[in-house]
Amino acid sequence: MRRIFYKLRRNRGCWGKAWPDERRVEIDPELDQKTMLDIGLHEGLHVLFPYLPEDQVNDAGTSLADLLWRLGYRRKDEDE
Repeated sequence: MRRIFYKLRRNRGCWGKAWPDERRVEIDPELDQKTMLDIGLHEGLHVLFPYLPEDQVNDAGTSLADLLWRLGYRRKDEDE
């Protein structure tokens, strides 16, 4: 990923957005940690594999998020 932005998007009905051509994603900064992991992976998959159908991106993103969560990966606070 070239750029990751945190931008409130819920008012537009989505928690994240990907621009594969720009290798850029936006993620709602107010998501809980696990949902942010899931959405970040989901949008990253859109950038890496723009030809995949949405249902496959959903399944892969959620599966990877569940695996990483069970392995203990968490987002660091900015203070750390």
